[in-house]
Amino acid sequence: MSNAIQFLESIGHHPALIHGASRAYAEAVAVLDVDDAQRAALLDRDHAALNALLNGRSRMLCAICAPDDNEQEAIPDEGDVDGDGVPDDDPSPAKD
Repeated sequence: MSNAIQFLESIGHHPALIHGASRAYAEAVAVLDVDDAQRAALLDRDHAALNALLNGRSRMLCAICAPDDNEQEAIPDEGDVDGDGVPDDDPSPAKD
């Protein structure tokens, strides 16, 4: 993992460093083992430039498809082949 990414992960655990004193953030970036372009992008808080420098993706998508609670699909039991609710291997006697 890149040092820049490790740095971003670590400051995610310490939000005061991001939103608090800019001097502390600048000092933290100054001691990083990253190239000058990455350091400049971090200091400028330029996420697009840092993304390009790290060959990141321009877009990422996450989707969660949850079933509608109102629509429940009827799932027949394993033994209920014809879907009548009575298992086909039911040993009960047939009515005449």
